Amino acid sequence: MTRKLLSLLVASAALAGCSGIDSDDRYITAESVTPQRAVLVEDFTGQNCVNCPAAHETIDKTIEKYGEAVIPVSIHAGSFAIEATYTRYTGLMQPEGNTYNDAWGIDEWPKGVVNRTSGPINYQEWENAVRTELAKESPLDIEVSADCPEGASEVSISITLEPQQALDANLQVWILEDGIVARQRDIDRGLITDYVHNHVYRASVNGVGGERVVLQANIHSPYDYTIPLRATDTETWVPANLSVVAFVYTPADGVLQAAKAYVKTE
Repeated sequence: MTRKLLSLLVASAALAGCSGIDSDDRYITAESVTPQRAVLVEDFTGQNCVNCPAAHETIDKTIEKYGEAVIPVSIHAGSFAIEATYTRYTGLMQPEGNTYNDAWGIDEWPKGVVNRTSGPINYQEWENAVRTELAKESPLDIEVSADCPEGASEVSISITLEPQQALDANLQVWILEDGIVARQRDIDRGLITDYVHNHVYRASVNGVGGERVVLQANIHSPYDYTIPLRATDTETWVPANLSVVAFVYTPADGVLQAAKAYVKTE
């Protein structure tokens, strides 16, 4: 783990830690909210975590309520995750996943971090944390597009940051994949061999902690990247199922804005 990433994440974690609220008291009926921004939900999960499917369902329900303003990322990490290099069956844990997990000090799963302001919290608390973040105005917009035409060996990514004020922050760019059929353990259903995993973290495009960006107010800043498609015996990306998530964050304020774009294959 880099010291830079640790300092960035731990500083955010210090703002708000895990809640000791009983699970029965976490469900709060709230008025509707009009999203003012996108919200990043980092879902720390694992294929051998029997309670993690319930967290996945929470993500789905939250998306149903608030739509594309909610951007989930399933980060497989920790002792219940299976490495992507595992040969007996499909694993989904990337090395960076453990780096992110350990930076937050997570030692039980599932846990989620909402916009890097909530600290690690239980999935019953995610929706309320999302609602709080949705209501906040953002100091910038992010435009993302990504292409991988048929026959291409890499994904091409274009990002434009559109700040309304001067910012000194970090830009992070990730590759996600939907529709991965792989095993998952569930507390009620046991071992599910054909579980469909979505929003799965596959790779960081610009380093494990992203890169520093110094932005001027009302000046658009473009960033272009490419990343090779992975095609190995244990991990093969399907271009039509890939998406790109980009977000800008600071250690003091967490995620300032996030955006997601599906990879175009035509």
